[in-house]
Amino acid sequence: MRTRRAVPAATTAALLLAAAAAPAVGQPVEPDRLELTLLATTDVHGHVYDWDYFRNQPFPEDDSLGLTRVATAVEEIRAEKGEESVLLLDNGDAIQGTPLTYYYGMGEGRDEVLDDEVTHPMATAFNQLDYDVQVVGNHEYNYGLDLLEAYDEDLDAPLLGANVIDVETGEPYHQPYELLEREIDGETVTVGVIGLVTPGVRIWDKQHVEGVLEFQDMVTAAERWVPEVDALADVVVVIAHTGLGNVDNDAYDRAALHEDVTNNIAHFVPGIDVIVAGHTHQDRPQEVLTNVEGDPVLMTQPTYWARSLTETTLGLVPDGEDGWEVDWSEDDAPTAVAHRGTDYAEDEELRAALADEHATTVEYVNTPVAESVTELLAETSRYEDTPIIDFINHVQQTTVEAALSEEESAGRTVISQASPFSRTAVFPEGEVTIADIAGLYIYENTLSAVVLTGAELRDYLEYSARYFNQVAEGAEFDPETGTNAVYPDRPEGVPDYNYDVISGLEYVIDISQPVGERIATLTYPDGTPVGADDEFVMAVNNYRQSGGGAFPHVAEAEVVYDERLEIRQLLIEWAQERGVIDPADFFVENWWLVTEPLPEPEPTTPGEEPTEEPSTAEPSPTTAPPSPDATTPPPAAGPGRLPSTGAPVAALAGLALLTAAGGAGLLARRRRAAL
Repeated sequence: MRTRRAVPAATTAALLLAAAAAPAVGQPVEPDRLELTLLATTDVHGHVYDWDYFRNQPFPEDDSLGLTRVATAVEEIRAEKGEESVLLLDNGDAIQGTPLTYYYGMGEGRDEVLDDEVTHPMATAFNQLDYDVQVVGNHEYNYGLDLLEAYDEDLDAPLLGANVIDVETGEPYHQPYELLEREIDGETVTVGVIGLVTPGVRIWDKQHVEGVLEFQDMVTAAERWVPEVDALADVVVVIAHTGLGNVDNDAYDRAALHEDVTNNIAHFVPGIDVIVAGHTHQDRPQEVLTNVEGDPVLMTQPTYWARSLTETTLGLVPDGEDGWEVDWSEDDAPTAVAHRGTDYAEDEELRAALADEHATTVEYVNTPVAESVTELLAETSRYEDTPIIDFINHVQQTTVEAALSEEESAGRTVISQASPFSRTAVFPEGEVTIADIAGLYIYENTLSAVVLTGAELRDYLEYSARYFNQVAEGAEFDPETGTNAVYPDRPEGVPDYNYDVISGLEYVIDISQPVGERIATLTYPDGTPVGADDEFVMAVNNYRQSGGGAFPHVAEAEVVYDERLEIRQLLIEWAQERGVIDPADFFVENWWLVTEPLPEPEPTTPGEEPTEEPSTAEPSPTTAPPSPDATTPPPAAGPGRLPSTGAPVAALAGLALLTAAGGAGLLARRRRAAL
């Protein structure tokens, strides 16, 4: 017979209380912890397929990307976590960036989308993946508000933009937030999602939004909407099309309408649990920020072009008021990880959903437009004058010249600016297609022209030249380290698209000098120095003319041409009309990069006429720059020389020979063509 042990009175009382609290048989047990998963993409830029339309082939295996691969990851995570506990969000810049989105946004397929004959391909893709919510990115406005409205109507998910204000009504133009309810383990959880977009749209797409939309400071908008959503939701998520940012909280100026402010939103606005960042194309799966009350805020930023999907896991615990809150205890704090496209196969259902649109785009971009007499590369365009960038400038310059009346030109010299958007663009020798031109000019910019003085133009070029890192006098220039200089306003480095080169004048950039003192010479083609009060008409893309990149003077300058013609299409039509792309028709070597101050010109003897033409003597093979189609290797780089062009060559008054430190003469060769 078993002997029964005595149970202490305190233990007996505890057991009785536990028994009383226990649910009856068949009654569901209330969980003390739930798990919510947020999946996010950003800056997809039209990359549905793992397909490089410019090269007519898939991206390399070690760089696989696209929503077709993201779809596979989403499906696996939903199956693992349970569909009800998973939310899928996109942070904007979806409908611009590939020939697919161009064709249906600005090309021949645009009218089909506007007339509702075809669903916008990006809406088809996002609907296929069953996204829960999206936010507008700045590039959503590139094709005009009518196209954006058509895209919004095609989406199954709401398209948010709390800080985009309708000028006429004073109310948000887009839906400011969405409340998403989920049943997780029998419990109802409400997730409030607020959308914000960088206010730079007012500058970059001024032609579409001016007078119609205003873009509010993102911190101010978050302060308006977060408390409202926080009162209605268990979890508050802000999807903000803006980067982490580098503006110190103490110096934050709401009137400045800063571009990248995720850190400031997190700091100034209590009540946010998670921020999904974007816009800057950075790969930041998880960072923990702190708000003004000392509470943590998780930030996640997937990388661009659907190269990754971030998975944020949130543990939810009862908040004591019949709701739920994010668990930030040490062992259960939220986490975020990235799922890479390289780790997933493409989803065949999504591939099939857009097969017709994809095939139409492939056929379009492979349309031949001209024959190139030689291979033209963009690889070195950021640090030496190249024919392929001069091709852009020539078309822009001649288009403006042909359009201006005598009164508008008023005898001013027409010049042009262009940026090296791509380091990999190439016109092959032989057949050049639309894809080749689109690979060179990757944005849907339109052409404008403004009036600048010589002094303003010098400021403009000085600002552009900050792109280069300063080097010691006479040092070799290293393309790997010499560009994309870092500044407080550009902590990731000045991007290639914010470096401009000018055609129509001649100038030398001395990168041994500090920023603001680098334009060593600025002359007309005949060697005459540019005067401070001289006036020029500069052909310029609408992004730059509107203030994009913060170049001085151009946004305030008088506009003398703006027919809203797309630059890429102008390039295509120029090539189609001629059938031949020959550098002899447009390449004029007119700017040079040097790493040491130019020698002073030799004084002339009193009464002696200066030489008007340079010597006809052949330059030394060790100092002459190679012709653009030279097949022999360039000379070895030495002090003050660019590795691909040999010695620095500069234009001085009268196209005179320069006298180098060792007495060697350098002849400035120029290839010219009638415009």
